[in-house]
Amino acid sequence: MIEIRLLGSTKVEVDGVEIPEASLGGRLRQVLEILALNAGKPVPKEVLADYVWEGSPPPTYVGTLESYVCVLRKRLGLVGGRRSALSTRDRGYVLEGHDVRVDVDVFRGLLTTAATGPERVGLALRAVDVVHGPLLASEPYAGWAAAAREVFDRQVAESLTPVADLANQLGEHTAARHLARLVIEREPYCEAAWQQLIRAHWLSGERGEALRTYSVLREVLLDGLGEQPSPASQELYLSILRSQDDARRATQPQEIDLLLRLLRQALECVPGVRVPSQDAALATAAVRVLAQTA
Repeated sequence: MIEIRLLGSTKVEVDGVEIPEASLGGRLRQVLEILALNAGKPVPKEVLADYVWEGSPPPTYVGTLESYVCVLRKRLGLVGGRRSALSTRDRGYVLEGHDVRVDVDVFRGLLTTAATGPERVGLALRAVDVVHGPLLASEPYAGWAAAAREVFDRQVAESLTPVADLANQLGEHTAARHLARLVIEREPYCEAAWQQLIRAHWLSGERGEALRTYSVLREVLLDGLGEQPSPASQELYLSILRSQDDARRATQPQEIDLLLRLLRQALECVPGVRVPSQDAALATAAVRVLAQTA
C-alpha cells in the first residue's frame, strides 16, 4: 500500500513505513507530487517537464524524466510495465491502482459521497481530519503548485460552506465553526463562511464572540479589498444586536416586578413606616425614609 500526503508537507508511506525526505527531494519529489495530484490520469512527458522546469525544460528532459521515474519506482517498491502502479502510458506516466491512496482524493471522495442531514456533516468532518496543512506545502514557490492550491482552496470553500450552513440548521454549531474556520483559513474573503461562523457563535450563546467575529470580517475586507461587508453580513450583525434588545425588553417587566417586591419588603421592615398599597407610591415612600435617615 502506497499512501501519499499532499495536504501539508509531502509525505509518502509504503506499507506503513515512511520514506525519508532525503530520498524524495527536489525534482524527484515534484514528479511524484504532480503524478499524485493527477492520480488516475496520464500526465504527458512534455506537461510534466513544463511543470518541473517551470516552462524551460532542458533539451534532454525526456531522458531525465525517465531516470526520475525509474528511481521513483525503486523508492516505492514498484516494477515497470503497464500493470505497474506507476506505468508509462500515452507518451507520459500515470499513478493509479487499488494500492495507491492520495489524501487529496480521499478528501474529495468524502465530500462527494451522497449523503444528507447529519451524515453529510459527519462526512465533511472526516474530510477535514485529512487536511494537515495547505496543499503542496513542500512547494511554496513553484507556479504549478500555487495554481493547484488556488483551485483546491476554491473547491474547499464551495464544498464546506454549504455543509457549515447545514450544521447550523441542525444545531451542530461546533461542527459549523470547525468547517467555517477551515474555509476562512484558505479563502479569507469568503463572506458566506464568515456568516456561518458568526451564526454558529450566536446560536450557541456566544453573542460577544459573534459580534467580535463580525468585526474581524470587517477588518479583513477593508484591509484586503477596501470594501465593507455585504448587506447580508450587515443584516446578520443587526439581527444579533436586535436579539439582545428583544431579550432585554422581554425580561424588563419581570425585573421591575422583582425590584418593586424587594422595595416593598424593605419598607415593611422599617418601624413606623406606612407602606403604600400601590406600587407607584413605593418610590416616594422610599425617598422619604432615606431623607429621614440621612
